[in-house]
Amino acid sequence: MYSNRMFMPLTPIVKNLMIVNGLVFLAQLTFQGKYPIDELFAQHHFLSKDFRPHQLLTYMFMHDTRGFSHILFNMLALYMFGSKLEMVWGAKRFLTFYLVCGVGAGLISGVATLIETYPVISDINFLQEHTSVKNYNALLSKYDWIHNGMTRAYPNFTEIVNSNPNDPEVIKSIFRVSGELKEAATGGSVVGASGAVYGLLAGIAYLFPNDMVMIYFLFPLKMKWLALIYGAVEVWAAIQNDPNDQVAHVAHLGGGLVGFLMVYISYRRGNRRKLF
Repeated sequence: MYSNRMFMPLTPIVKNLMIVNGLVFLAQLTFQGKYPIDELFAQHHFLSKDFRPHQLLTYMFMHDTRGFSHILFNMLALYMFGSKLEMVWGAKRFLTFYLVCGVGAGLISGVATLIETYPVISDINFLQEHTSVKNYNALLSKYDWIHNGMTRAYPNFTEIVNSNPNDPEVIKSIFRVSGELKEAATGGSVVGASGAVYGLLAGIAYLFPNDMVMIYFLFPLKMKWLALIYGAVEVWAAIQNDPNDQVAHVAHLGGGLVGFLMVYISYRRGNRRKLF
C-alpha cells in the first residue's frame, strides 16, 4: 500500500493540482498589467476593499510571478508529500485534506493580520472621524512607518499642515491622506500553495515519522525532524516580523496546524468517527 521510495508515482489529484497551479501561473504572467487577476483572486486583508470570500480558496492556486522559485518549490513539495498521502487515502479524501489545509491557512493568516493591524486601523479611523492637525501629528508620532512613509511620499506635507492648522483645505487634505494610510495598512496580499503544502508536511510527518527524505538529494533526514525544523524556522521568522520579509510565515504555520489537527483527530486511538 505504501512504499518508502525516493521517487513516488505521480498520483491523479496531485497531477491535476500541479496542472491547475501551472495554468494559473501562466495566466498571471500573460495577463499581468492587463487584467486584475491578483486583485480578484489573491487573498487580501479582511478589511480591504478588494477582499472577497472566494479568495480564501483561490489564493492557494496563485504564486509570486517575480521568479519561478516559489511555484517550483511548492509543486515539488506537493509531489513529494502529496503523492504519498493520496496513495494512502485515495483521491477524494486527499483533495479534501489539501483544500481544508489551504483555506485554514488563509483564515489563520487573515485573522492574525487583522489582529496585528487593528490598532493602527482604529487610530486612522479616529483621525478620519476627528480630523485635525493635532490628531494627525499624534498618529505620526505613534507609528514610525507612517511618519517615514509620509516623509517619503509627501516631503513638505507635515510642515504645511502645521503652518496652517485652521485652514479648511488643510483639514480636507488630512482626511484624504488618512484614507491613503488606511489603504496602506490594509494593503498587500497572500498567494501560494505553501499553507496547504505545510499541511501535507504535517500530515505525512505524523503518519510516517521515520520515513527518510533526501535534503538537496544528498542528506537523509527523517520526516519528523524535517517537519520540526521547518516549523521551528517558521515560528522564529513569524516572531521576528521583519517588514522586509515578504513570506507569509503565519499562513505556513496555520496550514501545518490545521493539517496536524485533522490527522491527529482522525487517527487518535479509539476514535470511531474520522474527521475527514
